[in-house]
Amino acid sequence: MKKSRLVIALLISCALLCCTAQAVTLRINVVDDKTDNALADASIYVDGDYVGSTSSDGTYSYVHSGKKDLYLKVVRKGYRNWVEYVDYDATRVSVDMIREDATLTFELYDAGTLKPIVGGVVRVTGNDYSDSEVTGSSGSVNFPVKANELYNAEIRASGYHDLSKTVQMESSGRTVQCLLFSNNILGVQVLDAETSAPLKGAEVYIDNTRAGETDADGRLQLHLERAKRYSFRVTAPDYQPYQESRYLEVDDVFLPVRLSKSAYPVSITVFNEATKPVEGAEIYLNGTLQGKTSQYGRFTLSNIHAGAYEIVVRAPGYAAWSETRQITGQGEDIVAELGYDRASVTVRAEDPDRNPVVGAVVVIDGQVAGVTDSLGHLKMPLVTNKVHAVTAACEGYRNISVDADIPLGITELTIPLVMEKDFNVWVLVAGVGVVAVLLLAAVMVVRHRRAGRNRGGPRRPDSL
Repeated sequence: MKKSRLVIALLISCALLCCTAQAVTLRINVVDDKTDNALADASIYVDGDYVGSTSSDGTYSYVHSGKKDLYLKVVRKGYRNWVEYVDYDATRVSVDMIREDATLTFELYDAGTLKPIVGGVVRVTGNDYSDSEVTGSSGSVNFPVKANELYNAEIRASGYHDLSKTVQMESSGRTVQCLLFSNNILGVQVLDAETSAPLKGAEVYIDNTRAGETDADGRLQLHLERAKRYSFRVTAPDYQPYQESRYLEVDDVFLPVRLSKSAYPVSITVFNEATKPVEGAEIYLNGTLQGKTSQYGRFTLSNIHAGAYEIVVRAPGYAAWSETRQITGQGEDIVAELGYDRASVTVRAEDPDRNPVVGAVVVIDGQVAGVTDSLGHLKMPLVTNKVHAVTAACEGYRNISVDADIPLGITELTIPLVMEKDFNVWVLVAGVGVVAVLLLAAVMVVRHRRAGRNRGGPRRPDSL
């Protein structure tokens, strides 16, 4: 029994040794067909099954039984698939991967108009590759190149700056869009000389021909041939015009223009409410004192730059005058009418005993101003530097009228009105009538008594 077991063990060992002796290791080496550079990450398939990928040195070892030929397939992005049968006893195979063809497309556009550029020349160079094409109506050209290769492109077009590009191809085709800048573009920007603010709507003339006007950023793009002399003129409302004769070099691409505001004379004439000139009135421009008016009420500001200004006029005894004016065109002739200051005036109506007269109607300069209160007062603002006619009327009092002079510059004033009590003539007439009646009655009584005595006969002597 032990002998039979030993025989069986020997037979199994021999079988295993035979199998081991027949195993074959196939070393696969994957390189680029053109450069012989090792290709890592190439996928290895045997008989349709994925078995692994190449290492960084482009190799992969596959162990098999060695009983039959192998159907080997190698796949890598950017290359054509490699397929081949390998003999069952082969121990090494070299795989030369051929790069996959790809299409490199260039599209050329004008940087200013974004329109395709016709007639542009594109030259593409790479490893063992060189080709040139001219763009058609679509502004594009195609080049058949290898995937994953590096290519250089030189682009030229008449009237445009040259452009160079380096393109790294991938596993598929690639389209490169290029903006070409015209070599005759000249940018003009118009600014305020004092504030550097852009001026919109400034008109630009080239050789006395209007070329256009600036946008919100003060800019205008022109197309001018280089190596020539041009006459430039720029105008804007309320600014002094700019004019220059200039020779444009090839490298001239930008022309800054700074305009100074035009200056205009401004005259100010100051009158009061009586249309009389006010001498010595102070003139302020944007809060700064500029001077005082003459005896004729005039003051002149020379060379005032165009723009908006706050003009203020002040004079003693007058209310301040102010106005915001846009100085433009040929300047301004400004008339300022100053109103007199108002004083707080109190009309005080009282009788000779200094008792207040309540409810008195006050008329000033022909207009009813109001009625006196419980203190006999009426307050109101009145123009200074003027004589006002003041009248007061109240039942039971005689009307009173006075001329009140309110001096220039005064702020408060009281006008006293002493109102005499009115004597009613009808009451007097009635009183006189009553007295007359009483006197008449008394006379009649006396006469009547005397008449009675006379009818009684002569007196006796002894009665005397």
